[in-house]
Amino acid sequence: MRDRTAAVADDAMVIAGQRVHTGTRVVTWLEPSGYNAYSNRGASGRRDASRLAATMQKRIARRGWDRRALREAVDQLVVHYDACGLSSVCFDVLQQRGLSVHFLIDIDGTVYQTMDLREKAGHATVANDRSIGIELANIGAYPPREAGPLAEWYRVASGGGAQIVVPARTKEPRVRTPGFIGRPARSEPIRGVIQGRELVQYDFTPQQYAALIRLTAALCREFPRLRCEVPRRADGAVLAEKLPDAELARYRGILGHWHVQENKVDPGPAFEWARFLADVRQARR
Repeated sequence: MRDRTAAVADDAMVIAGQRVHTGTRVVTWLEPSGYNAYSNRGASGRRDASRLAATMQKRIARRGWDRRALREAVDQLVVHYDACGLSSVCFDVLQQRGLSVHFLIDIDGTVYQTMDLREKAGHATVANDRSIGIELANIGAYPPREAGPLAEWYRVASGGGAQIVVPARTKEPRVRTPGFIGRPARSEPIRGVIQGRELVQYDFTPQQYAALIRLTAALCREFPRLRCEVPRRADGAVLAEKLPDAELARYRGILGHWHVQENKVDPGPAFEWARFLADVRQARR
């Protein structure tokens, strides 16, 4: 019989040095097979506490960023796709560029935490000090006439439907699940308009959605200022462009990267916001 303590520890993320359970497998930077953003100190830093009340700023100055302080500061969660296709490649690219993100979710649904959530990750410009960042492994979204990477990364499987095919040039995919075959949650490529641009993209895998839902639910439980909502238009549809600066400054909740920066379109038109939010709300209970 598997050791119960080990099984519980498998699903824990690290917040201010404390382990917090998520309900999905989390490989932290402390494990030999994890991804350690601390190996490049330029990729992370101390969160800015200037938005917080003076009493909390003094407390942080004395004690550092503990869970209580983080609950006051963190009120945004930014969802990205990595445009690399695999978490291993994404981590290497982020390190090379002096960037970082708190979590990576690979095509098999494995969650990698690269740093403690008390750290500021370099993933979404003006949102960094108040946010948590999650990178979903996916080669990304492209204008229809520039969608060559989709043809390289996806093929029709023998039984029908699309299947992820890692290009041969990727020497070490490092997908944790042995023999994993990734298939998008919807077989056909999805088209949509983000930032006024028509784009096409294959969906994320069911394993990624399942892991993201559990992780997000755990984060929403931990951080009371983080609303389980996304920016919307007046008619209720998800906003498909950047939030105006003043609205972004006031906003508390979940964001696509495109809501933060005009030059970004991730997590792309294939991301199923309605399903994701409904399942997070259910899992949060």
